[in-house]
Amino acid sequence: MDGSIQDDAAAAFVRELTHWRQQRRLSKKELAERTGFDPSYVSHIENGRHQPTEEFARRVELVLDSGNRIWQRYVEFAGARGDGRLPALGPTAVPPPAGPHLVIDDEQASLCLVDGWYECRFRRVLHSVGTEPITRHTVQIDIDRFPDDPARSTDFHSRHPLTLDEVDFTATIGADRPEPMRWRVTRSRDAFLKIALMFDTGGAPVPLYPGQRTVLAYAYRVPAWKFGDWLQRDIRLPTRRLTIRLDLPAAARPTVWGSETSFTSETTADVLPRRQQREGVVAYEWQVPRPRLRAQYRLHWRYGDPSAAGADPDAAGGWATDAWPQACGAGRPGADRWPAGHP
Repeated sequence: MDGSIQDDAAAAFVRELTHWRQQRRLSKKELAERTGFDPSYVSHIENGRHQPTEEFARRVELVLDSGNRIWQRYVEFAGARGDGRLPALGPTAVPPPAGPHLVIDDEQASLCLVDGWYECRFRRVLHSVGTEPITRHTVQIDIDRFPDDPARSTDFHSRHPLTLDEVDFTATIGADRPEPMRWRVTRSRDAFLKIALMFDTGGAPVPLYPGQRTVLAYAYRVPAWKFGDWLQRDIRLPTRRLTIRLDLPAAARPTVWGSETSFTSETTADVLPRRQQREGVVAYEWQVPRPRLRAQYRLHWRYGDPSAAGADPDAAGGWATDAWPQACGAGRPGADRWPAGHP
């Protein structure tokens, strides 16, 4: 086949790839990290020095989610080669990537202050897009009382370490009838817990098979005097939509703002009160329609009247067992069905 036709098809693929990479605000290095290719290879593809492979095309389509436009350009390029090596699937169906791969269709993170405790809830809609079932999902609890003063924060948390008993961690899986999940701590430091959630309910495995979706929810609490004035989400998996919500005491006169930090930049965003959920509580919400991979999204707050928030050690109150539904609008995941701190 005419080499110029093949060259034109390759150039069309590169234009589509570059367009969607920039639309998703990913650098070549970030795209390479997510797809598992060397950064120089991605650069060579975009500069026309290397021709795309089928595996490269399917991985970048998964990450950039172009609605099959990138894959369509690859199919056209493969057809222009004239060697009969056409992709196995048609131009409107992208082959799944080999192995277990997970996409978060929607993540909702919320924090509220109740009797001197910050209570955090997270809800994720998970989509298995690979060729192998998903059997576990890792989450973490990461606090920093003084993020602007690392030495002070390290000293503080060494004297007041985060403990598994106090966080009262719970997790469930399932959309219509959520069931408690089995979980275990895989890493622990003074201000950090990494927790593996097993796709297992009551001793019975419930893998997330390719093509399936499910809802995963987990919750924990931290004394306000240990927590710090921020809630951060790190984007480690392709995520379609992120929402972070704060419910804070109106009497404390909170000021809230958001920040997005990546390898190459940091930006801030104003976050205004959305509504007064009930008397004495003001709600803030930050929606990010397509968060960038490897970026960090953080909501910060400062209290005009810290004493009204009761966040100092002497004011830290006891845990109120009925406070979660009143403050956060829903029960904690699995709190009535699974013993607190179950391994």
